[in-house]
Amino acid sequence: MMMPMAMWLILTVFSTMVYADDTSSREPFAERAVLRPGQVIQGDYFAVGPHVEISGIVNGDVYVAGGDVLVDGTVNGDVMVAGGKVMLSGTVSQDARIVGGQVTITGIIGRNATVAGADVQMTQTAKVQENLLAAAGNVQLAGHIGRDARIGAARVTLSSEIERDLAVAAESVRLTSKAIVGGKLRYWSETAPSIDEEATVRGAILRRPLPEGWSLENARRGIFGMWIMAAVASFLSTLILGLVLLRVYPLFTLKVTAAIRERPGASLGWGAAALVVIPLVAVSFLVTLFALPIGVILLALYGPMVYLARVYAVTCVGQFLFRRSSDSSSLAWPFVAGLVLYSMLSLIPVVGGLVTLLAILFGLGALLMTKKELIATLREQEQV
Repeated sequence: MMMPMAMWLILTVFSTMVYADDTSSREPFAERAVLRPGQVIQGDYFAVGPHVEISGIVNGDVYVAGGDVLVDGTVNGDVMVAGGKVMLSGTVSQDARIVGGQVTITGIIGRNATVAGADVQMTQTAKVQENLLAAAGNVQLAGHIGRDARIGAARVTLSSEIERDLAVAAESVRLTSKAIVGGKLRYWSETAPSIDEEATVRGAILRRPLPEGWSLENARRGIFGMWIMAAVASFLSTLILGLVLLRVYPLFTLKVTAAIRERPGASLGWGAAALVVIPLVAVSFLVTLFALPIGVILLALYGPMVYLARVYAVTCVGQFLFRRSSDSSSLAWPFVAGLVLYSMLSLIPVVGGLVTLLAILFGLGALLMTKKELIATLREQEQV
């Protein structure tokens, strides 16, 4: 029962990715990935590239990763965006989840918004119909929040109307004369918030105590130190493993990176399905006597396969940076360049986790597709 269900899930996800990619009529990893005004996508939409613009209509969910991302069209579903600079000026009917270096929201979000970045801004025209969850270095809110807002940041400036409660943890909190909080204001901070005399807080203002002996500076130093140590260890181990892999299997690596570049939607779909389905299938085998060895083997291979997947995704990014896709002797330098960029991005809170997840999904999906095609070729040649 489990195997047919797993195959059905993989095929369903795969067909959805291909359909969305075909109807968008764009080149994957192009310099500009554009959904022009007037274009309509029936189903989910995926885009990856240095510059991504979504100005059309998507009757489904949107998944975007890029350097500069602009969403000024209409999305009748959820939006998930990761980018260096992200601007949302269109309309999203459901939830929006955005991570980026600089995030600016001027449009309308029909339900909840989850936003993380170095700098997050919501202008006066921005509206979040339900709840806002934000984490950033600097947060400036001037839009309308339909329900609650929960914010964690170094600095928070509020000039907006929040219909219900505001909970904020920050070094400094400022409510300007235009700020309206319909419910309670709860804050975690070493200093009291700066509240303009014309600002409105209809509920109680409650200060939550910080843990005894807790210091923001000490906590920041400790977390940063552990973060750097983990990043260095990950960088060195991935560098060594990747260089060995490229040396031993250069042609296979070229095929995997070509699959990511030429079929990003399919790679992402297969990767997402495999990441979830493989451990489920393995666990289902472990509870049966005859399939127990298969389950053990699947679990043993799962971890290394997920770890290796990043190498292919990182190499593909390096090829894109070097504009190299066919010279197998030049894979080492693109891999190193891609790994440096990947390691830098992985240090950014929230963004790093999303970048790692995308690297695993793209690499894992392309790896499985390439292996499948290789086995099919060997069978045609009657070598297996």
